[in-house]
Amino acid sequence: MTSQTIQYRAKKSIGAGIIGGIAGGGAMYGIMSVLMSMIGMGPNCFAIIMGMITGQSYEAAIGPGIAAHFGTSIAIGAIFGVIISTPKLQITGFKKGIALGIATGIIAYAVIFLPVAMTAMPPHMMDLMKMMPMKGDMGKSSMGDKAPMANQEMKGKSAEDEKMKMEEMNKMMMEESQKIMPSILGGSFVSHIVFGGVLGAVTTAIVRRS
Repeated sequence: MTSQTIQYRAKKSIGAGIIGGIAGGGAMYGIMSVLMSMIGMGPNCFAIIMGMITGQSYEAAIGPGIAAHFGTSIAIGAIFGVIISTPKLQITGFKKGIALGIATGIIAYAVIFLPVAMTAMPPHMMDLMKMMPMKGDMGKSSMGDKAPMANQEMKGKSAEDEKMKMEEMNKMMMEESQKIMPSILGGSFVSHIVFGGVLGAVTTAIVRRS
């Protein structure tokens, strides 16, 4: 019955939380990949940016970025498992488990993602935009066509002209990053809610078997 507290030990709830964190992290990664494709940056850009934030080069960033994402998801899942092992917050059914999971996802968004998005993400997004051509509608109207043309025009120019071109390109990239940032923040908020819902649902399903 959903109104009765499900009896389980902290060890089991932590293990269940870790599994739920992995499942939620997978769902979140899929949403962020779709989001990055929709704004014209490519499905792997979420992992690449994460990897670059950890100090990796563009070429080697995907693997560490995925590891960082799922490592964070596992840590959040483990913390969630500890929290629901306390008497007052023990899960009584899927409704409470999912609600607590969503609350955890929103807290993670506010405490972890937003500070990173406001500080470390913008410069790495600009670095990424310099290293790869943009695709999609945004890319066609800005980076996709202008960046190659700008690079060709820079050849044979004086150092001063090249500096001006680079400053113009950096300004253009900064404007593009500012345009897409609201979409990233909104999409990330949704993905964190989905992460929390999956975390809560999977964790509840496991501890109910106790």
